[in-house]
Amino acid sequence: MSSLKGAASAPFDPIYGAFTSPLSKNDGRLKIILVILWAILISALHGLIAAFGAFAGSLILITLSRWPLKNLIKRLYAVNFFMAFMWLMIPFSFSTPGEVIARLGPLAVTLEGVKLASLITLKANAIVISIIALLGTTPLHHLAAASREMHIPEKLVGVFLLAVRYFQVMHQEYLRLRRAMRARGFKFNLSSNALRGAANLVGSLVVRSFDRAERVHKAMLSRGYTGMVHVRSAFYLKPIDLVLALIILALAGLVGGLEWRL
Repeated sequence: MSSLKGAASAPFDPIYGAFTSPLSKNDGRLKIILVILWAILISALHGLIAAFGAFAGSLILITLSRWPLKNLIKRLYAVNFFMAFMWLMIPFSFSTPGEVIARLGPLAVTLEGVKLASLITLKANAIVISIIALLGTTPLHHLAAASREMHIPEKLVGVFLLAVRYFQVMHQEYLRLRRAMRARGFKFNLSSNALRGAANLVGSLVVRSFDRAERVHKAMLSRGYTGMVHVRSAFYLKPIDLVLALIILALAGLVGGLEWRL
């Protein structure tokens, strides 16, 4: 993981290609195919040891990508925030039958529930890390061009490009609204006034998003937009693509061996 720390000071903007990584030179089509196959394999795992192996494999990929460690932790925080709610339910859901390993008042924590929660957490993190490592190191326009080369519908390619492009814009709008609310003394809690303020924030963001979408669409039409976003990128397989494919196939073979032998 030392390479992750060393990359934290590098220019980081994967959307526009300012982030340089050894994996950024690979064919975008190949990376899409490999990440889909890797995710399908991880989703099919039932053994906890195999899930640990898949998680370790994804860590190898993210290390090869030299993805900044702080940004990776930030992205995984969003995923594991939802995993935390799962941990509040699943360990208590196998009381009959189940091997009780602890009790919290009337609730029984079972070994089967803990194993299942651990399995889901490992698989979710492994899939997300692999997606970041393979697709996050490819500039947005390369991913769009690769999707088009794979005959993905044009409308989906356009929606993907615009959604990722303007997500940052709307995030900045959200931060601006939050700063304005704080300047007026707003503090979030579970009181009726705070909940009403949060609802107004969401409503304002939706209205502003719709208004900006209309203005962007009109601007695109005035520049000759006909429903197709033009992105051009030449694709051809290189020796480095074969190396990446062999690495992932080797990892898949090891994970598969752990799953079906154990």
